[in-house]
Amino acid sequence: MLIWPMIAFGWVINILQQGSASMARLVKILDTPPVIKDTEATNPAITSLTGAIEFRNVTFRYGPSTRDVLDNISLTIPAGTTLAVVGYTGSGKTTLVNLIPRLQDSTQGNVFIDGAEIRTIPLSVLRGSIGYVPQETFLFSETIADNISYGVDNATAELIGRAAGIAQLSGDVAEFPKEFKTMLGERGITLSGGQKQRASIARAVMREPAILILDDALSAVDTVTEEEILNRLRGVMRGRTSIIISHRISTVKDADKIIVLNEGRIAESGTHEQLVALGGIYAELHRKQLLEDEIAHL
Repeated sequence: MLIWPMIAFGWVINILQQGSASMARLVKILDTPPVIKDTEATNPAITSLTGAIEFRNVTFRYGPSTRDVLDNISLTIPAGTTLAVVGYTGSGKTTLVNLIPRLQDSTQGNVFIDGAEIRTIPLSVLRGSIGYVPQETFLFSETIADNISYGVDNATAELIGRAAGIAQLSGDVAEFPKEFKTMLGERGITLSGGQKQRASIARAVMREPAILILDDALSAVDTVTEEEILNRLRGVMRGRTSIIISHRISTVKDADKIIVLNEGRIAESGTHEQLVALGGIYAELHRKQLLEDEIAHL
């Protein structure tokens, strides 16, 4: 009579100890006050954004003893236009776009959206107006549909299917036994790298944001799929402010404006044709990629 109760008693104590250790870790995170938050300067009258962005003499460094990752950046992105950002690895491209949703705040200078200094815009309004596809895609251990509709209220199967279609994910999903109801593994381990990126693009498209940011979001897909996604995204980007970071010239060549970052500064700026004719960093990247394409087709 005592054997099973004693086994169960030890089992419950073990679970309690595991839960206590896990809860201590969670409480430590939940009790940590956020560095970036709404303040007295926040203007509650701002309830929506159209997406006109301006960087005014912006400098950023990660610590007082580190070098400037961004150095005196001044840049205007009119609402509804597409800006492409290219440059060598470590030139500050991701840091630049991280300042827009306030994942970090500038060390010096100011960022404005619709003429309002970004620190005066409520965080809920700011981040609710942005669709961001980061370099490292994060998917939850939920269904594909739940991952695509994450952060969107009252998402319908039709809207989820449309977003997946724009991201060229529908064909892959159709091959899964439960399609959009397929459960994903931890961090989306069920999907390939390209499928994860496309799921993340679909999630951003679902939000119908005023500002769409793609941070090297097509690096894991082949050039044919990339072109198909871009063709469909052009309809989504029409009328929205879009910022595309990419190492592929084919991804950025049709942007309204292209800037080249080098060591935290804007080294070149213009259209694809202007930058190729300039013969600088952009033209060098373009020549290298043309050569790589020629070699790949040999």
